[in-house]
Amino acid sequence: MQWYVLVLLVGLWECTSAARILAYFPLPWKSHQFVVRPLMKELAKRGHHVHFITSFPMPDPPKGIAQYVVKDWQHDALGSLDENEITDSCIFRLQSMSSKIGVMILTNSFAKDQASIDLLKSNETYDAVITEFTMGSEGIAYLAHKFQALNIAIMGLPDYPWLNEMAGLPDNPSYMANYLNMAIGKLSFLERLYNAYVVTSINLAGYLEILTRQQKFADEVLRYEGWENRPKLTEIIAETALILTNSHPSTGFPYPRAPHVKEISGTNIDPQPLPKDLQDFMDDAPHGVIYFSLGSVLDPKEVLADGKFEAFLNVFRRMKEKVMWKVSPGMPEVKDPNIKLQTWFPQQGILAHKNLKLFITHGGLQSTVESIAFGLPTLGMPFFFDQIKDVGFMKHVGMGLQLSFDNITESSVSWTINELLTNPKYRENAIKQQSLFHDRPMKPVDEAAYWIEYVLRHGKVLRPVSATMPFYQLYLLDVAAFILTVIAVILYAVKALVRTVMALCWKPNAKNSSTKKKKTN
Repeated sequence: MQWYVLVLLVGLWECTSAARILAYFPLPWKSHQFVVRPLMKELAKRGHHVHFITSFPMPDPPKGIAQYVVKDWQHDALGSLDENEITDSCIFRLQSMSSKIGVMILTNSFAKDQASIDLLKSNETYDAVITEFTMGSEGIAYLAHKFQALNIAIMGLPDYPWLNEMAGLPDNPSYMANYLNMAIGKLSFLERLYNAYVVTSINLAGYLEILTRQQKFADEVLRYEGWENRPKLTEIIAETALILTNSHPSTGFPYPRAPHVKEISGTNIDPQPLPKDLQDFMDDAPHGVIYFSLGSVLDPKEVLADGKFEAFLNVFRRMKEKVMWKVSPGMPEVKDPNIKLQTWFPQQGILAHKNLKLFITHGGLQSTVESIAFGLPTLGMPFFFDQIKDVGFMKHVGMGLQLSFDNITESSVSWTINELLTNPKYRENAIKQQSLFHDRPMKPVDEAAYWIEYVLRHGKVLRPVSATMPFYQLYLLDVAAFILTVIAVILYAVKALVRTVMALCWKPNAKNSSTKKKKTN
């Protein structure tokens, strides 16, 4: 009888604690999906039921995850842009373009992907809806309204003023430099001036372009039963219970966050055992191994053209360290027992190996996080977007150096690699940064899952009132207008009083003057 009661209680506990979660991630940014995947697995491991809609499916999803795949519409969206839009360096227009890309991807998905189409017709019930809050996807926060569920957002980027603006704790441009500003550390006057321009441009684009475009997209595309009477998008975003960001003081700078914004950088850190051939290659490397990868977006064949590939190859051939080099199809074959070229490597397994001495990377956010997590001296070759800031941060903390794509010669490559390998300060600083990264109460993926379960239990208790305030109240524009009005009224009253007093004082004088003239006559 006691066992029966125990089993019944356990069953009741599971029924009450297991949540139904919709995770909608149609945007095809692989690096962002790498942040999300481990979290979905952890939630399923904890007994929650996850409906995961993604353009980048995980192989063999575990029990508890129902995975639905949508098409990668990235190339269709990018193909609709003209060259001027892509190369435009204006921050305002850059934000607008990013939002435009996101809307085109989402519009295609809800028009042509069955999983997205069915979602708007679904009668399922969910306790929470998890979506990505990034440029171009803000509108899908309406899914939380459709399913009357908690709204949870994940940000695949690091510091982002528009996110902080919506979270109710706006960036202070006097010291908070985001990924579009390359300034590092304490800002000079000119850097603060430029940073004010950057933050203002991003937020103006948010209010004037992004929200307008997202609202239009939602009104035209995200139509479900009851959509006509739903609140404005700004109100829906303000109801977000939890925001998880891909940041941490060890991978960036320590900035203040709103109470419902939690930093979870490192959810993707989970090195797996290496295949035997790679394990043997690295084990049999008495002088160590160099790993060279430019990520999943850049094409090494194009980036390392015009003699750059040969510059690296000639340097590697003279070195005693072994080299593992991620290349693309069609690149020259290299017959050297110390150099292994492949189109794919299990990166984390390689970075975790004790014989790995140097990581050469493009400086993408995930590669930067992994470099710090494994305590590696790093040679960064940033190309665009947040890569420049990420590499700049590693250089700032003393664990890496930067090599410009415009300055890749045999001489520059040789000097930079030898400096990183022979000067112990880079390894020491990398180990220090690694210690900061891992010194947490729990693993990042566990912390992310904890906060999701926290808001499932308690609701929107972490959300500050400032998140629900319109911008004119948040920035005290109404108070400033009132004070200026009062000052203007006082000044006007003082001016009127002075004029009246002067007029009263002037009249007798004028009369006396007139009397004197008459007497004189």
